[in-house]
Amino acid sequence: MMRYFFCILLTLLLTNCSDNQNTPIDNSILLAKVGSKYITIQDFIRRAEYTIRPKYCRRGNYIHKKIILNSLIAEKMLSQEIEKNNSEKLNDINFNLFLKGRKEQAMRQLHYNNYFYEEVNLKDEEINQYLKLSRRSVQLDYINLPGLDMVKKVQYLISENITLDSIYQALWEGNTPQKNIKWLDRESDQILDVMFKNDLKVGQIIGPLETGDSSFLMMQITGWIDQPPITESQKELNRNDVIEKLKEKNANKTHSDWVKSLMSNKSITFNKDIFKIYSKYAGDYYLKKEEDKKEAINDVIWDQVENIDQKEIIDLDKENILDLESTLFSYNGNDWSIKKLHEELRSHPLVFRKKKMGKSQFPSQLRLAIADFIRNKEITSECYELGIDKNWVVESNVEMWRDAFLSQNYMGAGNQSEEEKLNLYNPIVDSLQSIYSSEIKINIDAFENIELSSTDMMVTQSGVPYPIMVPSFPILTDDSKLNYGEEMEKINR
Repeated sequence: MMRYFFCILLTLLLTNCSDNQNTPIDNSILLAKVGSKYITIQDFIRRAEYTIRPKYCRRGNYIHKKIILNSLIAEKMLSQEIEKNNSEKLNDINFNLFLKGRKEQAMRQLHYNNYFYEEVNLKDEEINQYLKLSRRSVQLDYINLPGLDMVKKVQYLISENITLDSIYQALWEGNTPQKNIKWLDRESDQILDVMFKNDLKVGQIIGPLETGDSSFLMMQITGWIDQPPITESQKELNRNDVIEKLKEKNANKTHSDWVKSLMSNKSITFNKDIFKIYSKYAGDYYLKKEEDKKEAINDVIWDQVENIDQKEIIDLDKENILDLESTLFSYNGNDWSIKKLHEELRSHPLVFRKKKMGKSQFPSQLRLAIADFIRNKEITSECYELGIDKNWVVESNVEMWRDAFLSQNYMGAGNQSEEEKLNLYNPIVDSLQSIYSSEIKINIDAFENIELSSTDMMVTQSGVPYPIMVPSFPILTDDSKLNYGEEMEKINR
């Protein structure tokens, strides 16, 4: 669900993009200007909706909206103060590598949007065909099998007219897992393509289908329900959902073909002996206990912008096991030492395809993660050649993370309680409002038209080095007065 939600957000974020990479920001999407910094309408919505807001501004009423806007303006003012004073924080190596990684991730996403997603042209007959499919909910029993040996045994039992339900209960006891699948669900295209056919029958066995984590899925159809939309608004929403999914499906296919072409005639060869030792110690780093993962996630949600001070994967000096200059792998004729890889990972952390794995599976998953890292480097290089790094969408995204980090570190109040932070920052923000008042402009009409929900959400992305969608909400002020600045009429950037 979160991945689907991200795709919607990315589409919203990039709606006003142009193929001209140097196109300036569109005035119509600006909400506020703070000196040389900008807050767009989408910035406001995403910072309010896709993070967990504090209780003093959690609702969607006008007072809480003003607190949210004041908080985002305060973030810009504090960041600008640090920039004026040329703080040493601006030269922090980890911070700047983090921003580099954030920028390049945004570049790749914008490249996908502009050159693949927005280039999809759908025909009415294709849309109408999938409109019918979108109304069906297929009910099924399913089991996940760890390997092909188990698949063959299950297939034999099925050939002997033994039901999937009976097999599951014999192997694992309890009730067989069940689920309903709709064509609009975030299932793989492989599953959806076989699940939504006109010749579907109750009792039909589907699979084995290999999943993203190298296990195999076996399913048995138990029934289905067709639920056509009734009202005009439901029909319109259904059609829009179908169009969006078809565009994404087609864009993913063309993007995948483009990547294959980009990576053709390129090869990666691992140094077998060095990699064996390296993967053992890297496994100790990545295969953390569940408690450590929960603690890290909790830090991101409540306190931190995002983890920018990454620990070394292997403490080579302490372990004295490998030379930093040892060649870990060769790519396209160039040797990559352990040191070189570690330096690159400071701005592009590895992304593993399989989220849950044991030590025996880790080496193969590590190879795939390094291969994906190399692939992203090639895509990023293409993005730089196209000038995507100069696009205002990318620059705005980097500035958002930059300002969030600088403002949170303005007084070193990162580990203080919410009350302590407000006691510290409220008077500072009040004084800065007076100083910057003539440089602050607000689009009041746009602000008053924004509607917010009161639902707590933490929006993340999957399959990317930096999964957190936006920085945590800035706890800088609980002031609900907009008694400073001027109403924005027109801004020229």
